[in-house]
Amino acid sequence: MVKGLIIKHLKELYYVKIYNNILICKARGNFRKKKIKPVVGDFVEVEVLEDNKGYISKIFDRKNLLIRPEISNIDQLFLFATIRNPSLNLYTLDKYLSMCEYMNIEVVIVLSKVDLAMTDEINNFKDIYTKAGYEIIEIDNLNNFPKEDILKKLNGKITALSGASGVGKSSMINNLIKGLSIDVGSISNKTKRGKNTTRHVEIFEVSKDGFIFDTPGFDSFDMNFIDDENELKKYFKEFNNFKDCKFNNCNHINEPFCDVKNALSNNLISISRYNNYCKLFYELANRRKNKW
Repeated sequence: MVKGLIIKHLKELYYVKIYNNILICKARGNFRKKKIKPVVGDFVEVEVLEDNKGYISKIFDRKNLLIRPEISNIDQLFLFATIRNPSLNLYTLDKYLSMCEYMNIEVVIVLSKVDLAMTDEINNFKDIYTKAGYEIIEIDNLNNFPKEDILKKLNGKITALSGASGVGKSSMINNLIKGLSIDVGSISNKTKRGKNTTRHVEIFEVSKDGFIFDTPGFDSFDMNFIDDENELKKYFKEFNNFKDCKFNNCNHINEPFCDVKNALSNNLISISRYNNYCKLFYELANRRKNKW
């Protein structure tokens, strides 16, 4: 038995990196009985067979497990967004950020394709998310790619790349890894959304101790990880800076003497973030009421 890292998953096959070798493995049937399955990013125990094949017999304890996409043991996540091509969707972005806060995953927001955006649009975006406490990296994959700065952020960590289809994740990987050529998607003229070229989750090694996940893009996802809308406020992290509400269980919506709403009126919290919080709060409340 040897320990390895799952770096790719295709149908029922798992590609497990063990030192400098890659084994093609299947999972033992006992995982199905336990209703669990290996995912990319898992450290696993492998029973080695002939011809670089094997069986996964054990999954080691995970640091974390992200739901969309399903990957594990992430040190940080680069969440991609674009002003246009595809158009910016702040609601989906804020939903995803709340999921990452729930999973306790450090997020760096990558504002991609900045060459297609106006300066005031970029500054407005940065104002929203720096107020929320997020680090932002600007990327122009075609003309001025900050390769060395990004490699420093990736060094010594396992980093997931995530975001909508067509936002530039594959282009960034191609710019980082010399000789690699990943298909880069185009934007649909009809829907103005990206065409997903990444069909599976895969890990790439960018340095001796730095790895990145490339993941399929998404346009929406469910908030199944939160059962109670009253928990949501914990996962809009800037709200945690304003705790002097009159009521301990304040949800920052209809309650009087709310410190978060006071911060909002003083432009310390972005109106778009607050509005998306309210929209998501009621979405979760309606789902819970209709569940039964």
